Amino acid sequence: MSLNYSMTRKTAEELEALSELWMEGFIDVSEDVFIDAMKLHRQASNYFPTIKDIADCCSSVWEERRRKVKKLPEPIPLLTPEQIKENAERVRKAMRSKPLPVRSSAEKKDLKNHVKEKLEKYKEGENEET
Repeated sequence: MSLNYSMTRKTAEELEALSELWMEGFIDVSEDVFIDAMKLHRQASNYFPTIKDIADCCSSVWEERRRKVKKLPEPIPLLTPEQIKENAERVRKAMRSKPLPVRSSAEKKDLKNHVKEKLEKYKEGENEET
C-alpha cells in the first residue's frame, strides 16, 4: 500500500506495531476478501487506508458476493393441489385413528400357533390335490 500512497516515513518499530494492529483487525478475514477490499479502496480513495476503511471495504466485498450467489429455484411439486389436499386428509385421518392394541406375549404365541396351523392345513390341501 505504501507504493500506492505517499506516507510519512515510519521507523521499523512503528511499522511492526502497525502490522500487528492490521493483523489483529483482519485475523478472521480470508486473504481473497482482504485483497479485494484493498483493491476496492485503491479505486475509491487517494489516501492511505485506516483499518476501518478496509473493514468497510470488506463488508462491501461480502455484500457483493452474497448478491452474486445464485438462489435455488422453488421446487415444482410433482403432485397436483388436489392430490396434496387428499394426502393431507389421509394423514389427518391416520393421526386421528386409534392405534392397534399391543398384544400380550400369550396372545402373540396363540396367533403364531393359529398361523402355523393354517399354513399346515393349506400345505395339506395342496398335497391332497396333487
